[in-house]
Amino acid sequence: MASVVPGSARDLLPRFERGEGKTPYDLSPPLPQSINGVIRPGESEQSGGQLDRLSDIFKAIHGCWRPPRGSGFTGQEITLLVSFKRDGAVLGKPRITFYKSGGDSDQREAFQNSVIDAFARCTPLPVTEKLGAAIAGRPFTFRFVDTRPM
Repeated sequence: MASVVPGSARDLLPRFERGEGKTPYDLSPPLPQSINGVIRPGESEQSGGQLDRLSDIFKAIHGCWRPPRGSGFTGQEITLLVSFKRDGAVLGKPRITFYKSGGDSDQREAFQNSVIDAFARCTPLPVTEKLGAAIAGRPFTFRFVDTRPM
């Protein structure tokens, strides 16, 4: 059913509501608020040179993460929100946006320290000039999940 709009009010409506100038490209989907990645224990591919793609960043952090030994599956999860500078260094201080505890307090502390150590060990990331310009100031979400078998 078509809506009836008085002539004087018709000029107040945006063009797309009047059906004028509408193309399939006008309504693009929104971009994600951050670049997301999940990091689980396991073998990782070590990148030998400079990082040139977004996926290389997650692989590099994964390669630097050393989950605590001897605890087995604890079910813990930590999500960090991090931004990087053009040179691959961490911008500001990483922020924990989610934490799911598991196990006893010794396991929790060891898990948290292993995540912090991964960033200390890996940063500044060896990014190319092109990737550095693309990631500068953009938020990244790293979700560390302890899914090791017992």
